[in-house]
Formats: sequence, C-alpha cells, structure tokens
Amino acid sequence: MPAEAAPEEDTTSSLAPDPVEPEPEPAPEPEPAPKAEAAPKAEPKAKAKPKVEKAPPIPADEPVMPTAREAAARARAKRRFEEPPPRTLRISLYFFVASGLIWLASMALSLYYKQDLINAQIEASKDTDLTPDQIANGVTQILWIVTIAALTFTVFLGLFGYKATEGTRRARTLVTIFGVVLVLFHLLLNGTPPGILSAMFCIVGLALLWSPTARKYFPPRELR
Repeated sequence: MPAEAAPEEDTTSSLAPDPVEPEPEPAPEPEPAPKAEAAPKAEPKAKAKPKVEKAPPIPADEPVMPTAREAAARARAKRRFEEPPPRTLRISLYFFVASGLIWLASMALSLYYKQDLINAQIEASKDTDLTPDQIANGVTQILWIVTIAALTFTVFLGLFGYKATEGTRRARTLVTIFGVVLVLFHLLLNGTPPGILSAMFCIVGLALLWSPTARKYFPPRELR
C-alpha cells in the first residue's frame, strides 16, 4: 500500500508573526476625597462670675419712745404755725425796729449838721498838730462809717426780729447778737442822748424776746 502522504505543514502559521498583546490601560487615578469642612471653633466659655453673698440688711433702730415732756414740746412745736405768735414777740419786733431807726435818724442829723461838728472839733483840737483839713476829713469819714453801720443794724434787727416772730430759733439768736452789740456801742462808745435812747429801746426788745411767754412759742432745740 502506498505510504500515506505526510501532512503538509502549514507554512503560513510558522511565518506569521506572533500576535501582539494589547497593553493594559492604566488604571484611573482615584479622585481625591473631598476635604471635610473645618468645624467652627467653639467660642470660649464666659467665666462664671463668683457669686457674692449679699450682706444681711441692717436692722432698723428701734424707735425710742419720747418722754411726756418731749411729746408735749413736739405737739406745741407743730401747733405754732396754726396759732398766732405771742403779743410779746410782735412788740419786741417794734422795739427792735424803733431802736435801729432812732440810731439811723440821729446819724442823718449828724450828717446834716456835719459842718457844725467839724467846727466844734477844730475848736477842741487847737493844741494839737492836726490841720483843719485833717480834722474835717476825719470827722466826715467817721460819720459815714457810723451811718452805714446804723443802716445795717436797722435792716438786720428788722429782718431777724420778723423771722423770730415766726418761731425761728436761729433768727432769735442773731437778733440777740445784733441787739447786744448795739447796746454796748451806745453805752460804751457813743454816749449821745439819741444813742442812749436807741440802746434803751433795744434792751426792752431783748427782754420781751426772751420772756417766758415768747420762749414757749419756739420749738425745742432738736426740732428746729
């Protein structure tokens, strides 16, 4: 039997180039994860203020019960505005005003007769070294100073004497001081008849101001 022909080799397969494997595609880069939003900063906590304990209230002073004499004085002081002032207080005001007016009127007359006073003083000072002009100037200055003082005392005696009729203790004290000064001036320094008369009127006014009837009208010292 004829020998079987050997199978023909496939020359095309041996000459064909080896198939090229496709290169693998690069893997996609992973997307970056979104950044988390920054958390808001926590505000610092306010420091707690230390608690201050309140001091206990000061106990009120217990009212002191006034004595019967003080209660009567308080009641009398409250009624003094409803009652008219005593007659002695009103009369004392008239005497104070009259005392000041007498002094002021005497000084007005002295200014009117100033030249006569200057001439009399020049006659009495002949043995001195003072000139007539110096004597005239001195007499004029003294007259004006005393006249201003008389006007001031008249106003103050009338003002404080009127306030004293309303029961004001301070006014009574002031009118007493001015009255004593007026009396001492006229009795010790002035010595003229009008000055003596002014001092006498003022003394009567002071006596009426401090009479028992007038003193009851004024409130106690602690109620003024």
